[in-house]
Amino acid sequence: MTYYGTTPYGPAQPHTRPQTRAWDLALALTLYAGAAALGLVAAYFTVFFAFVTDSCGPNNCRDGYLGAAFLVSWGGTALALLGALIMIIVAAVKRWYMWYWPVLAALMIVASFLGGVALASQVTAGR
Repeated sequence: MTYYGTTPYGPAQPHTRPQTRAWDLALALTLYAGAAALGLVAAYFTVFFAFVTDSCGPNNCRDGYLGAAFLVSWGGTALALLGALIMIIVAAVKRWYMWYWPVLAALMIVASFLGGVALASQVTAGR
């Protein structure tokens, strides 16, 4: 049996995509703003990494670790925020949930900051 415009279960429905959930978009934008604020706080506190070198003498400081600490902390924060923004846009286009991308960004910001702290602590270690 051939059906044109109808199915055995009723009239044929055009394929519709689910609507963007307003609560999901509002939550995602709020969480992203929180992740951006966390990134700013983390970037501010990386300025204090330079205080690690206060106890260094003329020949016993490993400055390469300090540069790596800044790179890991700032680079991780930038990568997390940029990646979350891109994925929020992709999720909005594909009608996926968006709220968890800023949460993942915040976790990555914390991890990159702690990685920077660990690297900064190696500047004077092993003297």
